[in-house]
Amino acid sequence: MPIQLQEFAKQVLFGTTIEEKLSFPREAIIDTKPGEAMRTPRTLTRPKHLMLREDGVRASHPSIAKLESEKERGRLLHFFGNHELLATELMALVLLKFPEAPASFRRGVLETLKEEQIHTRMYMHRMQQCGVEFGELPLSDYFWKSVSSMEDPLDYVTRLSLTFEQANLDYSREYAKIFYGVGDPDTAKILDKIYRDEIDHVGFGLKWFRKWKAYGKTDWEAYRERLVFPLSPARAKGNDFNQQGRQDAGLELGFINDLKIFQQSKGRTPSVYWFNPHAEQYAAPHSDQVIATNSELQTDLAYLPAYLSRKDDLLVMEEPPSPSFLQQLHSYGFHLPEIIQTRQNDKAPVIDRKLADIRPWAWSPDSVSFFKDTLPFVTKPTQNKQLWNSETRTLFSKTWCAQWAKQNGRATVPSCPDTALPSSNKGGPRPRLTAEYDADRPEAVPPSLNIDWLAPIKVYGKPAKDLETLKALRAHYQSLGYSNIVCKAPFGTAANGNRCIMESDTIDELTIKWLNVIWATQGEVLIEPWLNRIFDCSAQYERRDQQTNCIALTRMLNNPRGQFRGILTNGFCKGLSSELVRFLMERIEGRPRIYHYYENVLTPLLNATLSAIDYEGPIGVDAFVYRNNEDALRLKPIVEINPRYTMGRIGHELSHRNAPSSVGLFEILSKSQLKKSPYQSFSDYCAALIMEQPVRLNSDHKPRILTGSFPLTDPEAARHFLALYHVRAHVSELPHIS
Repeated sequence: MPIQLQEFAKQVLFGTTIEEKLSFPREAIIDTKPGEAMRTPRTLTRPKHLMLREDGVRASHPSIAKLESEKERGRLLHFFGNHELLATELMALVLLKFPEAPASFRRGVLETLKEEQIHTRMYMHRMQQCGVEFGELPLSDYFWKSVSSMEDPLDYVTRLSLTFEQANLDYSREYAKIFYGVGDPDTAKILDKIYRDEIDHVGFGLKWFRKWKAYGKTDWEAYRERLVFPLSPARAKGNDFNQQGRQDAGLELGFINDLKIFQQSKGRTPSVYWFNPHAEQYAAPHSDQVIATNSELQTDLAYLPAYLSRKDDLLVMEEPPSPSFLQQLHSYGFHLPEIIQTRQNDKAPVIDRKLADIRPWAWSPDSVSFFKDTLPFVTKPTQNKQLWNSETRTLFSKTWCAQWAKQNGRATVPSCPDTALPSSNKGGPRPRLTAEYDADRPEAVPPSLNIDWLAPIKVYGKPAKDLETLKALRAHYQSLGYSNIVCKAPFGTAANGNRCIMESDTIDELTIKWLNVIWATQGEVLIEPWLNRIFDCSAQYERRDQQTNCIALTRMLNNPRGQFRGILTNGFCKGLSSELVRFLMERIEGRPRIYHYYENVLTPLLNATLSAIDYEGPIGVDAFVYRNNEDALRLKPIVEINPRYTMGRIGHELSHRNAPSSVGLFEILSKSQLKKSPYQSFSDYCAALIMEQPVRLNSDHKPRILTGSFPLTDPEAARHFLALYHVRAHVSELPHIS
């Protein structure tokens, strides 16, 4: 006798034994009495040993390395089996919830349900052979909670067919390869069978999705709009993106490409990034009178914080980069943050989900104002006054930095045991200030202090509040043997905040005009000797949870005026003279002394200062090696302290994408530099660059870059600035490196 489809669906959904859940009748199934629409039950009926955990407890997912063990393979199949059983139950639910759905749709769901029952049985049998019983591990309810709240059949095909089943196009194929690789062809064949079935399942859902989606919308637009957070397209793909399987299922290439580059958190609470490169100007007095709310630099380089972010993080931008640019980065192994678009430069868009933290380029008045309405969504909310106050403002001042450097730039770690007081997160001896000793008089320095390689105090600057004081300081430095000076705006950058006055220069009208502006707006100008610098570097720090860590030392490339040219990655000493390498790498306590200084000496000093004002976030400390009047090398270890992210930090993060033996150059190309090339646009320049130096990846499990050149920001959108990255086998092969 035929069985009504409604009765069979109830048997599957409400069965209390696994046999009821997985048995398919031999009799014909008819659908002449679909019945009344049913609400989703509060809890899913199952055998006691297969009940879903609602308390968040779940079994750990075995790593690939552990799958050599048959028991661990069984644990993984337990995870897969629960998904297949849940798919079976959800298909029974959709038949009961939507009795008015088209007959051909209901018949298709029934056929798919039958295949899911077979998949579950195959997994159960194989996991038993591996020594694992179905139900002995916790079973997650995430899949059920994500789909069972569906309000119509379009929700069903969007969430199940086009999200979870589409993701299985990746997972089933990926794990089939893994199981073949560990010598388990029996399990691999099960996954091959499931993979082929999933292509049909996705195709079935796609057919009905296109019938029911909003008119005039592309598949991608309709799909994104239909998913409700926390579900997102990120759930529709696995680790090993399978383009061919999606094409076989009928998905369009545009949809596939958009999905491939889409990013959104699958559960990790994300951080939010934003590029605000004018923090120094906003930190200055009367900043509202001297700077606009946005700039070409901010617009063109808005994507740079993507290289600071981690998987699932968010990046706020006015205009997202082009899909072709993002696809290119993705193909090189870069993860892509989720782009949150804003139309208002003065206010972040609403991000109504929990956030781990907010990480602008710098906390300054503009970023505090920009994220004012977003701060309440941070897991540990912070008051505006904690992010920006008069003490934080002081950190941006080059005058303050010079004073701090005079006090701390001559610190060292004595070897005397009675001074070994723990004072930093790394432990170790407490730095001792040795400002009374002069590196130009090494005979006055006790051998245990070993500071002859550090710059003397006299090279650190002094403030001038008027032209008369400036002239007096110029004469003062000349009397000390420093013929050239540099004038620095306390709140400025090397690009527009410095003016050099050489020995033979008169102070011309343009310089006086610039000085008057700085005096009027910032009150003083910092005057320093202009030294014969031969090597630039920066120390990258991060202060989080009341601890300051030295993350890296990065090698900077500056022009003769000290303006940024680029960052050399994975090659701190490569291509340098042997004299300079010896100077930098001489050992202290078994560590190259330049690393020892920033890790063990400066870290606790910075930590104490930052702790006093409760600052948290990134810090960059610029430094350089110069040749003094006696032709000896000296390190000026504290040139500027930048309480923000820096280009050096970007370079450090980029270095992780280099192959181990390769070196890289991160640079920013300006419009004026472009005009000196034969190319009319940044796009033309990049097209020629990529053709001449195509990216080559190594054969690692997660491939890294051997050689090649490519843009780091979208050349199609660039108007005045473009970030580029070059990777080569040797330093000598990098452009512009002498």
